[in-house]
Amino acid sequence: MKKAILSIFMFAAVSSAFAQKSEISAAKNSYALFEVNLQAKATMKKQLEVLNTAKTSIDKAVLHDKTKGSAEAWSNRGLIYSAIAVTDTVNKSKAEEAMKTALESIAEAKKLDAAGKEKNILTNAENNLLIYMQNKGVKAFNTKNYKEAFNAFKYMSSVQPQDSLFTMYAAYAANNAQMPEEAITYYEKSLSLNKKNPVIYQELSRLYLSKADTSKALKTIEEGREGHPENLSLILDELNIYLNKGQVASQISKIENAVNRDPKNKTLHFVAGIAYNANKQPEKAAEAYKKAIELDPNYTDAILNLSILYIDKANVYINEANKLPNNKSTEAKYNALKGQFEGELKKALPLLERARELNPKDVNVLNTLREVYVKLNRMDKATQIKKELGDL
Repeated sequence: MKKAILSIFMFAAVSSAFAQKSEISAAKNSYALFEVNLQAKATMKKQLEVLNTAKTSIDKAVLHDKTKGSAEAWSNRGLIYSAIAVTDTVNKSKAEEAMKTALESIAEAKKLDAAGKEKNILTNAENNLLIYMQNKGVKAFNTKNYKEAFNAFKYMSSVQPQDSLFTMYAAYAANNAQMPEEAITYYEKSLSLNKKNPVIYQELSRLYLSKADTSKALKTIEEGREGHPENLSLILDELNIYLNKGQVASQISKIENAVNRDPKNKTLHFVAGIAYNANKQPEKAAEAYKKAIELDPNYTDAILNLSILYIDKANVYINEANKLPNNKSTEAKYNALKGQFEGELKKALPLLERARELNPKDVNVLNTLREVYVKLNRMDKATQIKKELGDL
């Protein structure tokens, strides 16, 4: 009789454990059906019905004493909840709850799965969450919720740490969220994985400058220029750093050497023009811009900068004229200075008109051109430009 009672108890225990094991199996079978429906492009409603059935089974399994320590139960729970998060595109709060539950379940499964038997299931669960986080991050970024976007991209980077794209997204989001330390961390990580994007060097350098770390900013730009020697943004940023350090001469010498090595490089001539102008050498700046335009007659930046040189020189003449006493004795000098003023503006005029042809909707070009027309008393032309500005 005692043996019979013991057998009954043993049978009950085995039956209970088997029942909970069957809950894991039922959950896995329901998930398999979900995958079939997914391939068949079933409606979201139908897919969620199957997933909720799987969810009910797996929730029972992780609560029961016999299976709550099972890595298989927790990994499948992570998979099921991650699928719910991705699939439910209507109920944002439920999707978010499912995502959090999936993360918790994946973490628990990894603790229990010392042998790595659940690796494939966990990878699939994390891939589901990658899709969810990517959608969430992109939507948050596009709506300027940059902190939420950063958290989403940060998760993606943690799951796939060798993917430079995810780290770059995280850096961009952190930068826009005014989180400089996080942005620096992820820009640096992105560069350690992929050095092909010159924008990352530029953004990282600017972040260092915002922290008054000129040394690291310059080092970053120089590293970027090694891999991207023709990138204009990096060249200009490097030039600005040297200008701010009061080391224009050394940078000009460096640019001149580069021009001598590659005299047909329009960008180098353009940069030389900027450096000469910053170093108060307008004549050399004009020569450099002219050379850049000679190499590329449609080089808008060089055309515009050369026109500004002439306008700046014109302003020197008119300012000097306006300082003269208003009497007969200064009339001749005033007229001479005014003539020089107009002469410089006439040099700038065809350049601005060419810049307008190349970029007819550039507000900066149009405003500058209109101002020159007004100063040369060409009011019909100025009125026409004003109308074009109003139509933009």
